[in-house]
Amino acid sequence: MAAGASRRGGSRSRAYLAAFSVLTDRFIWSRSVATVAPPHVRDRVNVQRVLNNFVLASLPCWFIGLWNLGEQIHVAMAFTGTTELPGWRSAVFEALGFAYDGTSLMANFQHGLLYWLPIFLTALLTGAVWEAVFAVVRQRPVDEGLLSIAWLLALILPPTVPLYQVVLVMTFAMVVAKGIYGGTGRYIVSPPVLGLCILTFSYPDTLLGIGAWIPVPGYEELTTIELVVLEGGVRALELVDYRWWDLFIGSQPGPIGVTSTLGCLLGAAYLILTGSGSWRIMAGSVVGMVATVLVLGAVGPADDPMFTTPWWWHAVIGGWAFGTVFLATDPMAAATTRPGRWAFGILVGVLTIIVRLTNPAYFEGVVFAILLASMFAPLCDYFVVERNIERRRRRLEAA
Repeated sequence: MAAGASRRGGSRSRAYLAAFSVLTDRFIWSRSVATVAPPHVRDRVNVQRVLNNFVLASLPCWFIGLWNLGEQIHVAMAFTGTTELPGWRSAVFEALGFAYDGTSLMANFQHGLLYWLPIFLTALLTGAVWEAVFAVVRQRPVDEGLLSIAWLLALILPPTVPLYQVVLVMTFAMVVAKGIYGGTGRYIVSPPVLGLCILTFSYPDTLLGIGAWIPVPGYEELTTIELVVLEGGVRALELVDYRWWDLFIGSQPGPIGVTSTLGCLLGAAYLILTGSGSWRIMAGSVVGMVATVLVLGAVGPADDPMFTTPWWWHAVIGGWAFGTVFLATDPMAAATTRPGRWAFGILVGVLTIIVRLTNPAYFEGVVFAILLASMFAPLCDYFVVERNIERRRRRLEAA
């Protein structure tokens, strides 16, 4: 019995090691395996490469976000007279020879990187563990999508998030949002979206607490969407010297990689050119957002600053642009038919503005909009398919 238990334990250990050894095959690239039997698919694009395109497309948002985070920290330090921040990041930052200079591009980027990198590595390691566990238990190869999920989740989290919360959020994203449904191609909601929703409900102070976005002791600055809601609309932004172009570029407090509409537009162009993200979903979200702002602005109270905020300001405050380009276009969670994608995108845009204008507790509506729209994505496709079936049936009957 002892020998049998030892053999079973050794077999299970080898299975776990094998699962970890093939992580790279589904992580960054896929091996070039020749097709020896029909059908002969001759295309370099596979699921992993499509998902990795979301990582490549978000690089402008990543770079601008890290620069913006570092600049926000350095400006806050100068404002409060802080000469050094507590923790290991300051020691590493100074050891690399950088100064706390808000005008230095490299200093800003490096300081932002010191906050983002631990979050990303923690999410990546946590996801790798769960991928290996599911691969061993189900006796199948490691699933695709680990890199894109960890990357996007790290971009939408605040820089002050504790790492144990990153572990919990990534665990929920990999297990509840993805793993129990069968993995990539089968889940119904985007794992990063569901992970951020869990963080919002379980640890609201992480997103809404004092100093959540700029980790400088004694310094507190509202996000631009909070300024609009709480302090008096666009006029409040202008009073603190926020210009539309500043917000468009990404110079504002917020999640690490979500603040730049410019970066989102560059990413959208890449996803559309590579065929990885649906332009119909993106365009539908724009149509839904603009139409909802115009309608509610016409019928809503004139003294409410959010109802009177123009749509072009809604496009640069909050995370609507990032959610539309990188989260709503998830190939697995979004609608797949062409008319269904239009309906799905419009629903995302409409729900984003409705949540922003009607929810007094949490003003950023794009995450909940995408989550709710994902619930209706199969229904959108169902009506499109049934309509096509009925049209073909009538055509056959007429013939």
